Order: sequence, then structure tokens, then C-alpha cells
Amino acid sequence: MEILKAKVTKDNTLVASYKNENGDTVTIEGKNLVTKDLTNSFRDLVPHLTFLCEQKEAAHLERMDELPDDIYSILEVSGYTVGGSDDSLGVTLIGKRFLKSKKVLNLCAPFTMFNNENEEYTYAFELEQAIEACNYEVEQYLFKKKWAVVQQELPFKDEEPVSEITSDEAPEVNLDEFQADLEKLTADSNITLMGEQKVKGRHRKVKKDKATTAA
Repeated sequence: MEILKAKVTKDNTLVASYKNENGDTVTIEGKNLVTKDLTNSFRDLVPHLTFLCEQKEAAHLERMDELPDDIYSILEVSGYTVGGSDDSLGVTLIGKRFLKSKKVLNLCAPFTMFNNENEEYTYAFELEQAIEACNYEVEQYLFKKKWAVVQQELPFKDEEPVSEITSDEAPEVNLDEFQADLEKLTADSNITLMGEQKVKGRHRKVKKDKATTAA
């Protein structure tokens, strides 16, 4: 299996093409969100896009690690296409630059070979390693179901909003009626009310002792 193309969509899903064991080209449009590992692997291609497209941030720099830290918010790599064969194997990076005008400038780097003596790109080997890391994450997404897990919110039924009850809206209570109802209730049951005990039950008859009666 060989990854030919890969692209992260604006919805953070993946579209990829690969060549299977039969030599057929298969394209898959994923519906699941990509993981941070995959987006980070694409992010590692940003410095290469900067140099290959000769962006001003790379002007006069001798090393890639001298790029400014905000380069990742200025440029973005959204996809790549692998082509060539044997010693001419290489890649084309596709990305964009976010302009100060809030518009986007689409970028397409020139095809760059990995292992060719005539290739003038200094970081061709590092580019190949970065593409291999991307290919690995793409394969994990396509065949190992390595997708981002999104916490779903529980659906609630549509209900009428409950308004708060203010003191003015609270129903009035008739204390006299309430007290009368409460006394009626206690009269029919064993309830202690306001310190007064009411006991419901049969009166016990006390047998008087004959000796006591006689006395």
C-alpha cells in the first residue's frame, strides 16, 4: 500500500488516495475528524513550504530552525501529493498563506525530489522524513480508525422555559384556613401539635384490688 495524496479538509476530515496491493488507486473521503497527531504531522511541513515557496520569512536564512515562531500562524500546509519513482520520488506541498487583509493566498510548492543528486533543496532528506510521518498518520486514520474523539452533548427535549417566581407572584396563604385544616388533621391522627399531645386509643380499665376496695 502506497499513499499518493492526502488532504485535510476545512471540516478537519481527511481525503486521501492510495495504491493498493493490486495496483489500483483508491480514494477515500473520511467523515471522522482527524487527530492532533495527524494535524501536527502536517504542521511539521510548514517550514518546508516556507523555504520551497521562497516566502519572505525564509529570506537570507541559512537554517530552518531560524524561522520565527509565528510562522505556523502565517502559513499552513493542507495537503501533499507524492509522485515520481525510484531516485526521482518526491512530493508537492499544497498550502496557504493568511494575509493581513484577512484573505488567503493559496500556495503550491514546486515538486521536490527526496534522493536525487540534482535536487538543490538543502532539506530534502528532512522533507522525506516528514512526509513518511504524515503517511503513517494517514494510514492510521484510514485503516486503524485513529480518529479524534468528540464529546457529544446530551440532547434535551424542547421544553417551555421556566420563569422565576418573584415574591410579588407568589400565591397568598390564608393562615386561619391553614390552621383550621391542620387542627382537623391532628384530631384524626396521633400528632403532637404546638406542645399539646393528642393520643388516640382505647382507655385501659384498671382492676381494683379487692383488698384495696375493702379498705
